[in-house]
Amino acid sequence: MAFEDLKHAQRERLEYLDRLLFWDGAATRASLIDRFGISNPQAALDFKVYLEASGAEALRYDPSSKRYLTTEGFTRLCGQASTDELEELLGVRDRALIETLPDLQRTQTVKTFRPLYRALLAGEAIEIVYQSMRDPDLETRWIAPLRFASDGVRLHVRAWCYTRQDFRDFIPSRIDPSRSFVNRREASDVPEDVDWNTCAILRLRPHRDLTEQQRRVVRIEFGIEGECLELRVRKALEFYTARRWGLDQENPRLECVSRDYQPMTAAEHHAY
Repeated sequence: MAFEDLKHAQRERLEYLDRLLFWDGAATRASLIDRFGISNPQAALDFKVYLEASGAEALRYDPSSKRYLTTEGFTRLCGQASTDELEELLGVRDRALIETLPDLQRTQTVKTFRPLYRALLAGEAIEIVYQSMRDPDLETRWIAPLRFASDGVRLHVRAWCYTRQDFRDFIPSRIDPSRSFVNRREASDVPEDVDWNTCAILRLRPHRDLTEQQRRVVRIEFGIEGECLELRVRKALEFYTARRWGLDQENPRLECVSRDYQPMTAAEHHAY
């Protein structure tokens, strides 16, 4: 990637400049000064480095507006564009240009995450007092934490439950920290987590009940170029995938037309 041989602070400024030029098509020294609080000479140096990397034909200086403008020959130097970048630029420039919904992240307390994390690292089983949504009463369980997983909203801990003799996803906020984590022992007799080590291949397409025009829009929205969009996730996370993509909604835009399962390769273990 461009600028990787530079110090982190300058590389961060040049990557920001690259994003700004891509989205705005223009930038000034003040763009860097206002964003990073640097001096005018430092901003000039940053522009000099960027111009040398991008080439003489990528930008032109407009004396009337005192801005550098992109030309037809401009090409990004730092990775692919994303809408996350646009949100960042809108938020930095003027909050009136963007509004976001309140963050409804569930409560996640360090009091439960830290002992779970330490037990995972130590290969230990711990006793917890847990409130599930299915059972009306608190229940004491022995679990062996194995890994964490995120559904995009909150973290779960995947563990072997000695009480139920099964792999379960536990939500740490439902563990009573005042009555848990006192007793611990070496995690033993934990079988292979087959669902975690299995790849679920889901093939999605616009739902059959949609009109032809609606299906066309859904294809554009989800980037479906062929007959189906193929998703590869761990089988253990298939439920969360269906919920996140709205497959379990009453009037879904997508439907799963087929799914296959296969053992994950070593490369896939590192990729997911």
